Amino acid sequence: MDEQYIKIGSVEELLQSLQSPGAVILCGGTDLVVKMRKGLLSAKTLLDISDLDQLREIRQERGCIEIGAAVSFSQIIEEAIIREQIPILAMGLRKLGSTQIRNRGTIGGNLVNASPAADSAIPLLLLDAEVVIADSTGERRVQLEDFLCGPGKTVLKQGEFLSGIRVPIPDPEFSSFFHKVGRRKALTIAIASLGALLRMKDDAIDEIRLAAGSVAPAPIRLHPVETLLAGRRVTPQSVEQARNIIRQCISPITDLRATADYRYQVIADLLARLLLTMPN
Repeated sequence: MDEQYIKIGSVEELLQSLQSPGAVILCGGTDLVVKMRKGLLSAKTLLDISDLDQLREIRQERGCIEIGAAVSFSQIIEEAIIREQIPILAMGLRKLGSTQIRNRGTIGGNLVNASPAADSAIPLLLLDAEVVIADSTGERRVQLEDFLCGPGKTVLKQGEFLSGIRVPIPDPEFSSFFHKVGRRKALTIAIASLGALLRMKDDAIDEIRLAAGSVAPAPIRLHPVETLLAGRRVTPQSVEQARNIIRQCISPITDLRATADYRYQVIADLLARLLLTMPN
């Protein structure tokens, strides 16, 4: 490879370097390097941001937790305020890759890679997270739902980069659920995944948030299913209705890992499992 490599020393340098055609940001490299080796992505200049302290911070501020784009998965999992305030994020990231990948891979890189199977996106969608996008004129915030456009596609424009993620701290009464199905127990890419935040009141579902991966062009919130279940008790009838609605919300494909029909079945089964085993 004949790419130019630049170790970025400041956000100002990063913004200036991003103006060059063919410039690509490198941080953990767990997705980027694989794509480059397979010939799926080319870069004239690699901009290494791994030493930018501004992008490696986790802090709590005004009802939100702010996570820098260059924070590693392992750092997020080990951070006390993550485990205490938004445990669903740590739960989801523990399912991601191997220890080595979690040590090196970053939350920003996982989102910018925009895989339909991105494990980090499921809990962040449940948490109504928004991404912070920076360029030479300042910052803008975009809901994660709107940031992810399809396989490998986001709303990032030339000269912009994802600087961080803002996560509203949810009600502590929410219970968390995350499960993914793959072809092996470790280092698996999800055939289908489902996450949930659930709050009960008087033996009925007070609020439920649902998000799924590997069953649509991008990880998605399942708003129609949430609306169906809100305020209802869990009965065989409501479970069956939810199974039918969730199948209408998704558009899985057949690939080397699974058929579309299998993904339809798995996601419906995961939802039923969640509803039938949830706390009262």
